[in-house]
Amino acid sequence: MISMTAVLLLSALAQAASFSPDAALNFNRTPPQLTAHCAAAKSAAEAALKKIVAIPDASRTFDNSVAAIDRALFDLSDEAASDVFLEQVAVSSAVRDAGNACDVLLSQFDVDVYSREDLYKAVTAYAAKKEPLTGEDARLLDKTLLDFKRSGLELPAKTRDQVRDLRKRIAKLEADFGKNIDEDQSFVLFSSAELAGLPDNFTAKLPRVGGLYKVGVDYPTYFPFMENATDPAARRRLEERFDDRAAAANLPVFKEALALRLKAAKLLGYPSHAAFAIEPNMAKTPETVNAFLARLRGKLTPPGHEELEVLQAFKRALEGRASDGVIHAWDWRYYDNILHKTKYQVDSERVREYFPADLVVAQMLGVYQKMLGLHFREIPDGATWYPDVKLYEITDASGGAPIGYFYMDLFPREGKYSHAAAFNLITERVLADGTIRKPVSAIVANLDKPSADRPSLLDHEEVETIFHEFGHIMHQTLSKTKYGRFSGSNVARDFVEAPSQMLENWVWDPEVLQSLSGYYKDHSKKLPKDLLDKMLAAKNADVSLVNLRQLLFGIVDMDYHSAHPPSDTTKEYARVMAAVSLIPMTPGTHPEASFGHLMGGYDAGYYGYLWSKVYAQDMYSVFKAKGLLNPEIGRRYRTEILERGSSRDEMVSLKAFLGRAPNEDAFLVSIGLKAKH
Repeated sequence: MISMTAVLLLSALAQAASFSPDAALNFNRTPPQLTAHCAAAKSAAEAALKKIVAIPDASRTFDNSVAAIDRALFDLSDEAASDVFLEQVAVSSAVRDAGNACDVLLSQFDVDVYSREDLYKAVTAYAAKKEPLTGEDARLLDKTLLDFKRSGLELPAKTRDQVRDLRKRIAKLEADFGKNIDEDQSFVLFSSAELAGLPDNFTAKLPRVGGLYKVGVDYPTYFPFMENATDPAARRRLEERFDDRAAAANLPVFKEALALRLKAAKLLGYPSHAAFAIEPNMAKTPETVNAFLARLRGKLTPPGHEELEVLQAFKRALEGRASDGVIHAWDWRYYDNILHKTKYQVDSERVREYFPADLVVAQMLGVYQKMLGLHFREIPDGATWYPDVKLYEITDASGGAPIGYFYMDLFPREGKYSHAAAFNLITERVLADGTIRKPVSAIVANLDKPSADRPSLLDHEEVETIFHEFGHIMHQTLSKTKYGRFSGSNVARDFVEAPSQMLENWVWDPEVLQSLSGYYKDHSKKLPKDLLDKMLAAKNADVSLVNLRQLLFGIVDMDYHSAHPPSDTTKEYARVMAAVSLIPMTPGTHPEASFGHLMGGYDAGYYGYLWSKVYAQDMYSVFKAKGLLNPEIGRRYRTEILERGSSRDEMVSLKAFLGRAPNEDAFLVSIGLKAKH
C-alpha cells in the first residue's frame, strides 16, 4: 500500500499553486489517489489506537487513554475530510464514487472503534482510577463510556458483534441512499403551451429537446415551476417525478435500513430505534417527542383548515365547475403563490429582481460581521473543487490571526448534493502540541444559476435558506473547545438547528431586508417600501400549513422508527400526509425514497427542527429586544452558544445566554399561536 508520506507529497504538489486553509484538504485527487489516501488515513488512525491499547493499565492517564481516542478519530476525520466531501461536490462521477466508498469505509471504521473490547477496557481501566476530572475532561470521559455502552460493549460478545455488523451495513445503506438522490437526473419534457404562466427569463434558460422544454427536478427549477405554471396537468407531471426521485433504487435501501435499525436497537435493549436515537438528545424519550408533536398538531390543525379553505376557494374560482376543490400536492405552491399575489400583492418574481445572489451574499456577510464582531475576507487564490466556488478567511474584527475559513458553493451542477447544507471539513480543537486546529466549513446550495444576460436572482425563501445555512457555518467555525467531540455543531441533534433557525428571523427585519436588497440592474435601488410592507404582512400567510408540513415529516419519521414500524412505508406516508398536512399524497409517488434527512443523520430526529425552533425563537427574542445587530448581544451569543459547542450541556448554554430558563412563548407567537404567558 502506498505510504501516507507519499500520498501527502503528491497532494502537496497538486495544490502548490493555490492557498489551502488546511494541509489535509486536497480537492484534486484522482479516484485512485483518493482511495489510497483514504486507506492510508484509516491505517494511521488504526496505528494510533493500537498505541492506546498497548499502554499498561498502571500507566494510563486521561490524556493517553481518553483524550487520545478523540485525537485519533478527529485526526482521521480531518485527514480524510476532502476525500469524503468530494462525494457531494465533485464534477467527476468517478471521484464521487471514490468519495462515497471512502465515506462508507470510515463510517464502518467508526462502528468498529466503538465495538472494540480492547479500547473499551483501556478506557474503563483509566476510569477505575477515579481521578478527579472537571469541565470538558469529565464530559469527554462520560460521553466516551456512553458511546461504548451504546455500541453493546456491556453485552455478550456475540450480541456486540451482531450490533457491529448491523451498523456497518446501515452505514453502507445510508451512503448509497444519499448518492442515489444526488445522482438522480430526472426531468419532464413539456410543450411551450404547458409552460404558460412561467416567466420568460425562466423558460429562456430551459434546455430544448426536439422542440420540447426539458424541466428538471432540481430545486431552482422545480419550485418556480410549481409556483407559476398555470396548467395543473403540467404541474402534476413534474410533481409526480419530483416525489418519485430515486424510488426504484432507494425504496429497498430505505426499508432494509429501517429493519436493521430496529433490530440493532432491540439487541441493545431498546424498544425501538427512536428510543435509542433520542436518548442522548435534549428530549430524551420518544414519549416526550410524540407528546410535543401531538400538542403542536392539535394547536395548528384548526387554523390549518381555515388556511386550506382559502386556497380551495382560489382553486374553485379559477377552475369553476370543473374543479374538484382539493388542494393536491401539485397545487399547494401554486395557490399559495396566488394568495401572496392577490391578498398581499406580493409577486415572487418581482421580489426576486431585488435579491441578486452576489449582493445578498455580500450584504449577509456584512450583517454577520457586524453582529458577531468578525471580519471576512475572500481569498482569491483559494484551492477549490470548482471554478465558481469561493474561499473566505475569518478573523476577529479587532484583528489578529485567522480564526477559521469557509467555502461557498452556491449553484447547481450535475451530480452535486441537491439540497442546501453546511459541511464541516476541518474540526476546531486543541492538538496534542497545544496548538489550535483552525476550522474549515463549506456551505453548499443550489441557487438560481446566473445566465449571460441576467445574474442569479433569489426568492425570499432562498435568502432565508442562505441565512440559515450560514448560521451553521458560524456554529462550526467560531467554536473554542478543547476536544473535537464537542466542537462547533457537534451538539445534541435536537439543538443543532437552533442557531441557524434563529438567524432566519433576520431576513424578516425591515432594516436588514433593505440592506440585503438592490435591483439587479442597479443595486442602489432598494426594495420598494410598498413591496417590503406587503412581504412583512404576508409573513404568516399559510403559517399553519407550513408547520403542519413540518409535523408530517416529524411524525412519519417517528412512525418509521417506532417499536412497530409500518410494513408499507409508502402507504404510511400517504396516511400521515393526508391526516397531518391536510394535503393528499399523489398516487404512484414514493416521497420517502428521497427523504434524505432520514438516511443522513436525522433518523428519529426530524422533530428536532421544530424542537430547536423553540430555543431559536427564544434566543431571537433577546436580540429583538436589544437590536438585531447589537454587538453586545452578538458577542454574548458568540461566547455562550457558538464558542461553547457541546463542551457543556446545551441547556446550561441556553440559560447563560438568555439569563433565564427557556420557554416556548416566542415560538408559539412565531407560528401564529398565542403564548402561554
